Amino acid sequence: MAFLPRFMPGSAAKQAPRSEAVEDAANWQRPTSLFRPAPVDYDLVAQLTYMSALATANVGREELFQKTAELGYSTSGYFHRVHLVAQRLNYDYARACQIVADATDSEVVSSLLLRFSSSLASGESESVFLARETEIQIEQYSRKYERDLESLRKWTDAYVALMVSVTLVVVVSLVSMMIYSIGTVFIFGLAGVMIGIAVLGDWIIYRTAPVEPKTHHRPETSRTQRQMFRMARILLPGAAVVGALAGLFSSIGAGLVAAAVVMAPVGVLAFIDDRRVDKQDRDVSTFLRALGSVVGAIGTTVTEGMERVNQRSLGSLEQGVRRLHVRLRSGIKPDLCWDRFISETGSELVDRSVSTFWDTIKLGGDPDQIGYLSSLFALKISLMRENRKLVSQTFMYLIVPLHAVLVAILLFITEVMAIFATQLAGIQTQALSGNTVSQQAGVDVTNVLAFASPNVAFIRGFALVVTLVLTVVDAWAPHSTSGGHYHRFWAQLAVMMLLSGLGLMFIPHVVQMLFHNIAGGLATTPTTGAPQ
Repeated sequence: MAFLPRFMPGSAAKQAPRSEAVEDAANWQRPTSLFRPAPVDYDLVAQLTYMSALATANVGREELFQKTAELGYSTSGYFHRVHLVAQRLNYDYARACQIVADATDSEVVSSLLLRFSSSLASGESESVFLARETEIQIEQYSRKYERDLESLRKWTDAYVALMVSVTLVVVVSLVSMMIYSIGTVFIFGLAGVMIGIAVLGDWIIYRTAPVEPKTHHRPETSRTQRQMFRMARILLPGAAVVGALAGLFSSIGAGLVAAAVVMAPVGVLAFIDDRRVDKQDRDVSTFLRALGSVVGAIGTTVTEGMERVNQRSLGSLEQGVRRLHVRLRSGIKPDLCWDRFISETGSELVDRSVSTFWDTIKLGGDPDQIGYLSSLFALKISLMRENRKLVSQTFMYLIVPLHAVLVAILLFITEVMAIFATQLAGIQTQALSGNTVSQQAGVDVTNVLAFASPNVAFIRGFALVVTLVLTVVDAWAPHSTSGGHYHRFWAQLAVMMLLSGLGLMFIPHVVQMLFHNIAGGLATTPTTGAPQ
């Protein structure tokens, strides 16, 4: 329906005051991206869980759709459009759902709205329909998640083979320069193809990996995340400066090592926070299920029901729940207490599940049913993330030694070529500077070996570019596989930079030591060129 976009931030929609969350939902964009799609399936599961819990409070349809639109998920805009069509054009919600479904490109959302329209038109209770659809959507999402993980596992295996093949092609092309002068244009073209293939492999993994936010974007975050952000503002620019200075006054390898050491604490804190978030995501299901069942069983308030819950069974959330209980008993506004509890966890899953629990409890919903729905959502997501961790950790443990081996092979072959090129040039010079017979032999040697004198500086520069490209792509691939906070990338990049820097620093010396006797023998060869 072409008229629907007029009702997003149009003049008619501004006649009634709305919250900032509704305005954000009204200005939604189509959830597609060239780099990565929006988490439509994940958001839809969370949205249906919220709506199902809210429906137990017997709210009206207007309030049901309005509060759903205030969530700010990627799917909230669809429900906001339904609300606008019903309110501005005086359609009933069944007809509004059908109109929005016809104008929606997302097949999943369109199918849901059409089913919702049929349910509303038939007079079926919203709570019954939403509870059924929530369970179905959770099951469908879990199956899709498993398929995505299986595809991700295949692509990580393919990525390993791809990186090995690309590196071997580069090594073969470098060795070919000792046999025939293939030209710099061909080498530059090969470098472009190599970079394109590596970036394509990273992009495929990034697109294949399941999309789900792991840390929330609230102004207040956990203590570990605050420390991480403060360190990132100082250490990341510092790593660039220190690395540049070390590379300028020492060597590029030393610059990479120095930059890796400086930026590593940011990534380490991100890994620590990620493990803490995983534990909280696992334990929040127990907390919500226990609290909902206690409140529903004894018919009391949430604050009083929290006293009946054994807080030692809550694992990583024990201290946070204790602080929450103290604040609630102190008479602080409950909304502020729950918001503070969510902010201190730093978890997006805790944010969505706890917000679903508290927002619907305070409106008079069934505590037992709400606790079950919110805990089921948290439990399913947490279990699926555990399955993803099996794939991501295996890939991460594999890519680190693989990167070390590929860089070592590339630099080793490069240094061997540089030594042989230098020694061959020395043989030709000695032959041409001798007596007449030696000069004649030198001419013959020059004619035979003229093609075997590659540009050593060019070879080393090309190997350096390939090493830097492998460093970046091999750091981004495991980060895309595991997901989590974007600052985790700096830890993986620091590991790859450390390996590349150590290779650049020590492999040339190792090669010089291995070929010292050979190089010395060639250097003392008589002008006749016969080795002794």
